[in-house]
Amino acid sequence: MDKIKVIFCGTPQIGASILETLIKMKNVEVKLVISQPDRPVGRKKELMPTPVKQVAIKNNLKVIQPIKILEAFDEIRQYECDFIVTCAYGQFVPTKILELPKIDSINIHGSLLPKYRGGAPIQYAIKNGDSQTGISIMKMVKKMDAGDYYIQEAIKITDEDNSGTMFEKLAVLGQKMIKENLIKIYNNELVPIPQVEEEVTFSKNITTEEEKINWNDSAINIWNHIRSLAPRPIAHTFKGQERYKIEKAKVINQKVINQKPGTILDINNEGIIVQTLDQQILILLIQRTGKKMIEANNYKLNNLNDLKIGDCFE
Repeated sequence: MDKIKVIFCGTPQIGASILETLIKMKNVEVKLVISQPDRPVGRKKELMPTPVKQVAIKNNLKVIQPIKILEAFDEIRQYECDFIVTCAYGQFVPTKILELPKIDSINIHGSLLPKYRGGAPIQYAIKNGDSQTGISIMKMVKKMDAGDYYIQEAIKITDEDNSGTMFEKLAVLGQKMIKENLIKIYNNELVPIPQVEEEVTFSKNITTEEEKINWNDSAINIWNHIRSLAPRPIAHTFKGQERYKIEKAKVINQKVINQKPGTILDINNEGIIVQTLDQQILILLIQRTGKKMIEANNYKLNNLNDLKIGDCFE
């Protein structure tokens, strides 16, 4: 058979993993790669190529980075393709472009649709305490993540997982699924399944304000919140004007203490114990503004004094 011709759209590492798989497939030819524009990163604000762009350059593939993908329509349509494949691209792809492929435009989405349509499905699955998430390979339509899906596979979320580990696991699952199913879709062997609209939920992009820890919530919810934002952008809290990022914590259950939620109850060789609405959170990794992320037990070991027993996070 002729090679399946693909235009790929993606930006972060999970997209780069899918692109690498497509490149390695003997029966696939990647004609064009589309990624978001490079963004400044780090304290020095240096422009860094996106992970997808890095893979494209390494494999001598043509890559474009339009600010708005529709602006590149005339260029994109020059590349005849069977599929447009997207994974975490980060832009709406207009119908005009979705209709260019001979067969279909498909998206590799990090949730079990119709659950968590939108830009942060992995984070929301962890934040809401779900026991599993997964990958859906779906048809792309004008409405966000609303297309029929060809296939889904689930994967467990363990207590040790955060968004970082789940992105890695879902990248591996997505690689396996596209490798196994792209040819089936090409050969019309998979029947698209409509989403049940009554079961739709959304996962909008998380704002800076939503990264803030609410100590008036339960310890379980706070723990899930912290996990959902690690290793980036990282949950944060304030003590006065000072901001602290908290990357890792766990729930503990001491005796019920009549203390305001957010109060530091103890600083010991394990970390920093903070009261919540019900139980307590043991902070394990913490970062003060302008400092490095450290193990929270350093406060005890090194007699750091910017946090003390009795202090209260907002």
